[in-house]
Amino acid sequence: MTDYELYEVVYNKAYISIILCLLAFFAFKFRIKIEGFFGKIGTLKSFGIISFLFRILPFYIIYVYYGYDAQSDVQIFWKSAQHASKLELVYRDFDSVYSPFFAYITALPLYFWDTARAVTLLMILIELLILWLTMKTYPAENNPSTTFKALIYLLLPGPYIFCVLGGQEDIWMWGFACLVVYAWQHKKSDLMLGFITGLGLLTTKAFFVLLLPLLFFKVKNRIKFLMGNLIVGIPILLILYLLGGDSFLMPIRLAQDPMAVNMWSIINPFIWDYGLTKHIKLLNWIGLFIILSVAIWQTINSKSLNIKYFIPKIWIVIFGIMMVVQIGAYANYIFIYSMPLLFCFNFFKQKAFLVFTFIFQGFATVQPSFWFRIGKPFLRFDNLLGSKFAIEYALEIVVFVGVIYWLSMVMKNKT
Repeated sequence: MTDYELYEVVYNKAYISIILCLLAFFAFKFRIKIEGFFGKIGTLKSFGIISFLFRILPFYIIYVYYGYDAQSDVQIFWKSAQHASKLELVYRDFDSVYSPFFAYITALPLYFWDTARAVTLLMILIELLILWLTMKTYPAENNPSTTFKALIYLLLPGPYIFCVLGGQEDIWMWGFACLVVYAWQHKKSDLMLGFITGLGLLTTKAFFVLLLPLLFFKVKNRIKFLMGNLIVGIPILLILYLLGGDSFLMPIRLAQDPMAVNMWSIINPFIWDYGLTKHIKLLNWIGLFIILSVAIWQTINSKSLNIKYFIPKIWIVIFGIMMVVQIGAYANYIFIYSMPLLFCFNFFKQKAFLVFTFIFQGFATVQPSFWFRIGKPFLRFDNLLGSKFAIEYALEIVVFVGVIYWLSMVMKNKT
C-alpha cells in the first residue's frame, strides 16, 4: 500500500474541510442576498434546502452513488443494532458502551435497510432534527438570520465530517439538553425536565449524567426533578438487573485506552519517564473530579443565569474541560458542543471567532484519522524526531489550543 492510499482518507477530509471553509467564506460574503432568499421562501423550505445540500445529498453521493461503506464507529453501532433488532438484551447478550436505548433506536432503520449506511443516515436525520430544535429554542433576531446560522453550522468541518463520514452520535446529548431548555421555555414542570434528562441518560452516553447534579441546583422544585429522573430510570434499571444481573454496569466498567487530543497526550512526551499516563483509571477519576469542580465553580458564578443561558454555558464547560483533562478524550468530542457554540452565545457577530473556529475545526477533522493511521501512539519525546509523529503532535497542539480558546470565550461570557 502506498503512502497516498494509506492516508487517502486524511487527504480527503482535509480537502473537504478546505471546501467547507471556502463555502462559508462565500456565504458570509453574500449573506444579505442569502438571507433575503431565505426570507422569501420561508424558514421551513430554507431549512429543507440547506439540509438537502449539505447532509442528504452528500450522503447519497458517498454511500449510494459511489457505494462507499460506512466506516469508523458506525460499524460497531451497526453490529450492536443487529443484535438489538433481534430483541436481544443489551449488555447481557451483546456489548455496548452506550446507554441501553441507543442500540434499539439505531436498530430501527435496519428493518428497512440492513447496512451500516442506514445507521449513518439515521445519525444525519437526528442531527437535523436537533438542529431544528436548536433553531426554535435559540432563534436569532429574525428567521432568515436563524436559518443562516443553521447554514454556517452545516458548513462547519467538524459536524460535517463526524456526522456524514463518521456517523457519530455525540450530538444526541445536546439534543436532550436543548429539549430541557425548550420544555422550560414552554413552562413545563420540573417533573417533565427530570423526565427528559432521565430519558437522555438512558439514550445517549454515561457522560450525560454530568449535567444532572448541576441542573438539580437550578430547578425550582428539586423533588419533582428527581422524581422525573426516577420515574423513567428505575423501571429500566430494574428490568436490566432482573434479566442481566449487573451487566448494565458495562459502560462504566470498560476502561478507556489513552486517546488524543487532551492535556495528557500533549504533555506525555515530557513526562513519559515518570509513568504517570499508565494509570488510566486513576487519571480518569482525577479528570472527573476536575470536571465536576470546574463545573460547580461555573454553576456558582452563573447562579443569576436562567436555564436558557445556563445550560449551554455549563454544557461547553463540562465537555470542553473533559477534552482537556480526560485521558480518553479525542478530537471528535468537538461535535458535542459545536451547535450550542454557534447558536447560544453572541460569538456569531465576531469575525475572529468564526475564522478561528473554522480553522480549529478543520484541524480537528484531520487529526483523528491521521492519529489512527500512524498506530494510535501516545507519544514519547523520541517519537517527535519522526516526521509523521511530529506532524501529528502539531495537529494535536492546534486542536488543543482551539478547545482552550472556546472554553475561555464561554467562561468569560456573562449572558
